[in-house]
Amino acid sequence: MKILVMSDSHGRRDLVHKCIEQHPDTQVVLFLGDVLIDIKGMEKIFPEKQFYYVRGNCDYGSDIPAEQFITLQGTGILLTHGHAHGVKYGINALTGYARKIGAKIALYGHTHIPYNVYHDGVYVLNPGSIAYPRDGSRQSYGLIEIVPQGILTNTPVFDQFRK
Repeated sequence: MKILVMSDSHGRRDLVHKCIEQHPDTQVVLFLGDVLIDIKGMEKIFPEKQFYYVRGNCDYGSDIPAEQFITLQGTGILLTHGHAHGVKYGINALTGYARKIGAKIALYGHTHIPYNVYHDGVYVLNPGSIAYPRDGSRQSYGLIEIVPQGILTNTPVFDQFRK
């Protein structure tokens, strides 16, 4: 199973659409908040894909959950924006929480900086920002592949001008 992960689009719905379009082989799209309106409606444009999303700290007034635990291919996945887990100060709180709830993969956004590591038995991935990267990084997103042999996570640079 191939999974596309995005976060922090902040009004760039066009980039969210283009990124999904550039990955026709992904079955699932995960959005980690900031700004939800950019992902809403993509289910109608891409009905062949499953969509899951959580709200971020800039999704004011949204009734979408701040975090979600899902299971794909028998693998527990935590989706969160990250601000409630203090991710700007490290990932220990997030990974501890992920282990506690039985997540093998912990996904977060908020920092706008891609991050990809295996830490204390948990695959931790921040896709960075599809629109507004920080800290010298480039626009990015995440890819996860769950296969019988294991889990592969990656944070490719998003080339919005690719045809």
